[in-house]
Amino acid sequence: MTIKQTKIVRAVPPTAGANRSGKQPQLLTDDKVKTLLSTPGEWYIIGTTTNWISGVKSNIEKMTQTNIRHLHKKGRFEIKQRKNTDGDIDIYCRFRTIEGKDKSWTVGS
Repeated sequence: MTIKQTKIVRAVPPTAGANRSGKQPQLLTDDKVKTLLSTPGEWYIIGTTTNWISGVKSNIEKMTQTNIRHLHKKGRFEIKQRKNTDGDIDIYCRFRTIEGKDKSWTVGS
């Protein structure tokens, strides 16, 4: 181990997960997860694509996406895809809580 700095500097640590490496979620981001968690059971359009999605849909529904993995005991995300009037695909999502579970949680906890 090599110590590179010995000066004391006032600083606030960055939020957990802010500098996470790897591919970041594009469809179900942390901000969208917070919204879905705050209103369980409500449907939201979380994105629009030109093609039907399958892999991303599967990852979200199986709770394998990194930013939602810790919520698997609290509930599940449901995804539906519907063609809109422009010919694109709207992706709808809602969070369904497991009955009897505490409904107070946050992203990253």
